[in-house]
Amino acid sequence: MHGAEGNFQTGSYLDYLIPTAMEVPELVIGHLETPSPYTVHGIKGGGEGGRMMAPAAIPAAIDDALEPLGVRCGVLPATPERILELIEAAKKGAKKGT
Repeated sequence: MHGAEGNFQTGSYLDYLIPTAMEVPELVIGHLETPSPYTVHGIKGGGEGGRMMAPAAIPAAIDDALEPLGVRCGVLPATPERILELIEAAKKGAKKGT
């Protein structure tokens, strides 16, 4: 809290009230269904946000695992064949440099 001149009026966090159910106004939560007109059953993708991190995590994990070889995985899907191609290319590049 600030006074009229902008000075703190509280000495520490002990002076602040921690809100409990008694200090918070009543909340009323409503539910409104809005089926999607674009899907057969009106289903929407409410849980899809969490799956968006996995595609970025996979090449990052491959990059971390193969960092000693200088391999960067920039294309998905990261099939075993693609990863082996990246490793072989890195090995060939290392042989050329020596």
